[in-house]
Amino acid sequence: MDTLYLAWQDYRSRRRFPVGRLSACRGLGSEGTEYEFSYINGALKAQKEANFPPIPGFSKLDKQYRSGRLFPLFQNRVMNSARPDRPEYLRRLGLDESADPIAELAVSEGRRHTDSYQVFPGIAPDDCDGRFSYRCMTHGLRHSGVGAIRRTESLEPGELLNLFPAREAPTAALAIMVHTQDCHHIGWAPRYLVDDLQRDGAWMVTDAKAAVAQVNLDAPLSHRLLVNFSGKLPPGFRMEDLPQYQPIAGAA
Repeated sequence: MDTLYLAWQDYRSRRRFPVGRLSACRGLGSEGTEYEFSYINGALKAQKEANFPPIPGFSKLDKQYRSGRLFPLFQNRVMNSARPDRPEYLRRLGLDESADPIAELAVSEGRRHTDSYQVFPGIAPDDCDGRFSYRCMTHGLRHSGVGAIRRTESLEPGELLNLFPAREAPTAALAIMVHTQDCHHIGWAPRYLVDDLQRDGAWMVTDAKAAVAQVNLDAPLSHRLLVNFSGKLPPGFRMEDLPQYQPIAGAA
């Protein structure tokens, strides 16, 4: 079973809340993929603290929704397979044409200008040593300045990058800056690699590493820099075990 999460951002406070979980169970033989969507406890917090409204098509927070087709909320964030530019789009994400919607959304994050939702994968450390690895786009390159943007044009696959914890205005939330070896600030690690991986206000990822996966010079800045992130989490840590990620439906 493959799992993604859905985050919602309150446009007033700019706070980000994980609110839902999408799971895909792939059938055997002639059976197709079944999708399940459930709200998680983060939706209750978002509702209490930021008036989070139920998502159209998912009106009940305590219900499990199942379908043999990907729900419209997510399907609308996947590029139509009939579009001639789809192969190039997938290439920018580091995927081939066989990639399914879950794999696509895990990298693209399913962002749209028309709403405040973001799709992201769960942190799944290796059972042996707690290490995890993710390939994703850096965030915020367009805010990094002309010099930093130009520096990305000369980056090479495999080039090592530096990660620095910082406090992000105006909320003073912990953020992880991404720098080149020659000190150009070229963006930020995605929030899902930061927000729920903290303990006492500090990032609990150790031995964190980042390296350029590929540079898409022909893409919008939001999809220019694909990076491999990796690190080690405390023994036994699983993001899905955190209280805010527990499904509301079926809770005692």
